[in-house]
Amino acid sequence: MSQSIITRFQSLFFPQRDGSFDEDSRQTKGWVISLCVLAACVLWFAFSMQEEYVQVLEFPTELRNLPDDKALAAVPPSSVRIQLEGEGIQILRLYYNPPSLPIDVANESVDLGLTAPEIVKNVSIQTVTPRSVTLNVEDRVWRRVPVEPRVSMEFIAGYRMIGRLEAFPDSVTITGARSILENIRSWPTERRNLGAMRDSLHAPVALSDSLSSLLEMDVSEVMVKADIQAFTEARRIVPVRAVGLPRGVEVTFEPAVVEVTYQVPLSQYDAVMEADAFYAFVPYSDIVRDIQGRVFPMIHLPEGLEVRSPRFEPEVLRYYDIRQDD
Repeated sequence: MSQSIITRFQSLFFPQRDGSFDEDSRQTKGWVISLCVLAACVLWFAFSMQEEYVQVLEFPTELRNLPDDKALAAVPPSSVRIQLEGEGIQILRLYYNPPSLPIDVANESVDLGLTAPEIVKNVSIQTVTPRSVTLNVEDRVWRRVPVEPRVSMEFIAGYRMIGRLEAFPDSVTITGARSILENIRSWPTERRNLGAMRDSLHAPVALSDSLSSLLEMDVSEVMVKADIQAFTEARRIVPVRAVGLPRGVEVTFEPAVVEVTYQVPLSQYDAVMEADAFYAFVPYSDIVRDIQGRVFPMIHLPEGLEVRSPRFEPEVLRYYDIRQDD
């Protein structure tokens, strides 16, 4: 029974060492066949590259002659699709090393059908898409706008952010076409989720590059900062005051003091407990509008100190003895 083709091929490269044939002769035959196969592939490739082919390739565009005081109001196409006919070797060269097609800003409209043959050589150009490009060029202006941090985060239990998220620098200078800058009121950062936080934030965040092809900025990233601290619960008994009283009017509350339960940063605990400006109050306007004889107290917070989620005991106050002297 004759050997299979695969078995014969294997025997050329991996002869059995049983002494039944000349090992050196078999190995030589294997290398000869390999060289023949390689030579055949090279010849096939060489002849096929001389044949004519039709192929669609993409060519990048390159903007030229844009004055410093001018800017684009719309993005020209970044690439052009061209259908080519030519020898395989020429098309292969253009596929791996496509030249850039120039778009001259000095012209309001550029006919790429005329430009392409000057750049793409040794092939026949059948179609160019898009055929022409109309440029929208305006005066270049600048504008300073605030930075809008788009950073989200959560907090580990017991931790909160004091104040607000801030960016440094807090504004950015943008240059570009007037019609674009007229509609920009702020510039956002990239969106980032920082997860659960327990320490103060001080991290660089890149500015959004959504219009980078049309606008230029003086900075590419900002430093985002946030003061994050541990909070604790505290209680304090404070007096109740009426504010906004007309002259000669006095109000007595029942009870005259309330217990306030609130959240405060550990670093400010003592300052809040000792602050004189920490008290409950009721606006006189609430008393005037009241028809049930009871009002709800509010908290007056010390300036520069953080007090969160205040709760009152009791939540409702009665009032009486409103006097007005003649």
